[in-house]
Amino acid sequence: MTYHQKDIVEIDFPIPGEGYKVHPAVIVSNDELQVDEGFVYVALISSQDFSYSRHYAYPLTDDMLSFKMQKKSYVKCQVLAVTVDTGIIRRLGTIKQEYFDEIVDKIIESIF
Repeated sequence: MTYHQKDIVEIDFPIPGEGYKVHPAVIVSNDELQVDEGFVYVALISSQDFSYSRHYAYPLTDDMLSFKMQKKSYVKCQVLAVTVDTGIIRRLGTIKQEYFDEIVDKIIESIF
């Protein structure tokens, strides 16, 4: 297994109504799922602050990450996808545990 929960990766993300576009995403599923099933769940990261879905967005800052994002970015907690290792272009870094936990809470609040 090359990738882990909390990793921020670049993938060719399926965007509803637009097809596929390379985007960063955070791996939200646990490592065991990847080992057992061969895929991971990811949440989209975007630099667009969509006004209609702002309450689903989790803003990221560089101090939350192990690297610096090039633009102000948001985890879109309502936009999840499934991918496999081969769908991941590259690993960018990780998100710190405390912020990852908040993202998971926001995903649960946004979807359920």
